[in-house]
Amino acid sequence: MFLYPKDIREKLEFNKIIDHLKSECLSDTGKHYFDHLEILSNIDTIQRLLNETEEYKKAIERGEHYPMGSFESITDDVALLRKEGYTLDIDSIRNIYRIVTLGLEMITYFQNPDRAKINPIINEIVHSVYIDRKLIDEIDRILDEEGEVRPDASPALMKISKSIRVKERELDQLFNSILETYRNQGCLVDTYESLRNGRRVLTVAVEHKRKVSGIIHDESATGKTVYIEPEHVVALNQQVYNLYAERRSEIYKILRALCDFIRPFADTLLAVQEILGKIDTIRAKARFAMRIQAVKPIVQQKPIFAFKEAFNPVLYIKNEAAGLPVVPFNLELHGNNRILILSGPNAGGKSVALKSVGLLQMMLQAGMLVTVNENSKFGIFKKIFSDIGDQQSIEDDLSTYSSHLRNMKIMTEESDKTTLVLIDEFGSGTDPKIGGAIAEAILKDLNHKKVFGVITTHYSNLKFFAFKEHGLVNGSMEFDQAHLLPTFRMHVGKPGSSFAYEIAAKTGLDERIIKYAQHKTGKNEKAIDDMLITLMAEKKEYEDKFALLLDKEDRLDKLIASYDHMHAELDIKSKKLKIQAKEASMRTVADQQHELKKLLKEIKHSKDEEKALQAAIAIKKKQETELKALESLKMEAFAKEIAHNARKIQVGSFVRLRDGSTTGEILSINKNIAEVQMGFMKLKLPLVDLVPVNEPVVSSQNAGLSPAFSKVKVDTEIDIREYTKLDAIQMVQEFMDQALMHNAYELKIIHGIGTGVLKNEVRKLLKQYKDIREIWHPDPDQGGEGVTFVRF
Repeated sequence: MFLYPKDIREKLEFNKIIDHLKSECLSDTGKHYFDHLEILSNIDTIQRLLNETEEYKKAIERGEHYPMGSFESITDDVALLRKEGYTLDIDSIRNIYRIVTLGLEMITYFQNPDRAKINPIINEIVHSVYIDRKLIDEIDRILDEEGEVRPDASPALMKISKSIRVKERELDQLFNSILETYRNQGCLVDTYESLRNGRRVLTVAVEHKRKVSGIIHDESATGKTVYIEPEHVVALNQQVYNLYAERRSEIYKILRALCDFIRPFADTLLAVQEILGKIDTIRAKARFAMRIQAVKPIVQQKPIFAFKEAFNPVLYIKNEAAGLPVVPFNLELHGNNRILILSGPNAGGKSVALKSVGLLQMMLQAGMLVTVNENSKFGIFKKIFSDIGDQQSIEDDLSTYSSHLRNMKIMTEESDKTTLVLIDEFGSGTDPKIGGAIAEAILKDLNHKKVFGVITTHYSNLKFFAFKEHGLVNGSMEFDQAHLLPTFRMHVGKPGSSFAYEIAAKTGLDERIIKYAQHKTGKNEKAIDDMLITLMAEKKEYEDKFALLLDKEDRLDKLIASYDHMHAELDIKSKKLKIQAKEASMRTVADQQHELKKLLKEIKHSKDEEKALQAAIAIKKKQETELKALESLKMEAFAKEIAHNARKIQVGSFVRLRDGSTTGEILSINKNIAEVQMGFMKLKLPLVDLVPVNEPVVSSQNAGLSPAFSKVKVDTEIDIREYTKLDAIQMVQEFMDQALMHNAYELKIIHGIGTGVLKNEVRKLLKQYKDIREIWHPDPDQGGEGVTFVRF
């Protein structure tokens, strides 16, 4: 990302945004991140940062409280810890313990599946590192809740701690006894005792110091009091002192062993700190976004800005403190327009609007939510240039105008179609005619390079150039002429006037001076300015009408296309109704065939084969006639539907049966017949019976089977009693195939007990199906051996 000049962050007040973000951080790690925050140009990285912040912001709005707290950096501590044999001080170990504790608390928090589901991005960040529970258990074994070494951290320390308590009780008793004796003798001052060099001493009046045997440790500033350690407690005090020295030595050994235990986890500790630091920065951005009412806009790779209800967040914070409103602005350049030439009165808000565009763009490309309407559109720029304010440099021996020209030189040399330029008071600082001419030449060059930008000016030649040049558009800041006050509202499409004379009159400048100035400028200057404003208004009116005509034409084209589509659909639906009627007729024929089979059986028993043959031929002929009519209707209706479908059926396409939802893949197509892989079966089906679908998502538990369930009701029970063996087996086979096609789960086959022939034939057939999980007979009261249950 190329930013120019080097102080662009300060010029656009991006540094103030950074200060606000740092104030929201809980750690130095987070603050360090914002101190070195990059402006990015990779859209995927920007989108990820925006999504992280938006997710955290929504969690805050829901009232969620992540277990996130403040922590100290352990980077230097870990660097020392890596040195074999190095022992960290207890404060460093406390800092490590704090980070590990926070990390585990965050992991535990997101172990709740509901929380993980509604916070997927933060959950993924938290679970990107594994923390061994043994680490915190070992630190807990050594340190107590206050972060101090436990008295029982080792057997030796426990023994020393016990000895200290015994000796201190003995010392207290002896010292108190001695103190009482000397107090009764009147040798002590009012305080009786004090501490010197870590030891309890008597506060003895100087005139009685020879009456008290012991070691003098100190005397008061006035010389009236001396501090004496009684000789009878010296030895005991020394014993206590030595025990404390032993305790310090033992604690050092314990901490050394603890550091040896922690050392292998050095990389894990830094990884946990990095994750906590990342969450801290996301939290800071989310909290700041809530404070300034920022949202995530629409982001696209192509450079563009289409801001809706945008406002400057720095101005918002300032005005909020003063109880003042902020006027939002809309900035959307239509067609091929890329550069806005913004004019209007001084103090009317031109510079604020220009800075707002640059600031919001930099915030977004730094991964922050921005203060716009969520339907606003932001593009991605790879270069941002600015020329704002007084650029005078004593160090470089440059005047204000020379420094402006240096910036223009860099812009014209380095700009391209991925560049955003922000120029305030373009052309000022020198002779207006020459400055205006140079500014126009530079503007022409920048426009030729197809840069995007916002440029503020008072020069009429630049307004006129923007009027006639493609790619440029005029804009103005509204001015209330009745009250001679700026309204801070932006209007894109027409230039603005400086209202210099009106403002001068309001400030109280002598009328003679104003009239003289008006006489010097002449009427032509004002007339040209007014004519330009009128022309721009008319141009905008015609552009709006032309855009409206284009919109109406587009809507008309859509209506015609919609009519054609609806007409085709109506024709198809009409054919489908006929198909449904024929299918109903076919079902009637099928029912008649079912009855015929029973009739045939009865006729066979009566030996009247001629009658049976005639009945069979009649039924079959009727069925064939209905079937041909049905196929003809299908070809006519569904062929149209296939022709109108945007997705064509071809080898590799996924399809489903028109009367079901089981999906399969086309293996080959021969004329109008397709070979389809459905589950473990390969079927040859007419193309008109197939509908293209998306590739199914196959679950790990049922690989190969479609997860969809058939919308068609499938029989799960069949009764084959009173049929011949061949007919019964054929019926069962058709029954099983239909069940498999529609993902049935459990089937019931009623075959009766009899001699057991049908039962055995059914079981033999069922063994051919690999997808059957279980075959069994129910209890006697439910049919017993006369019924077979099947479960897939």
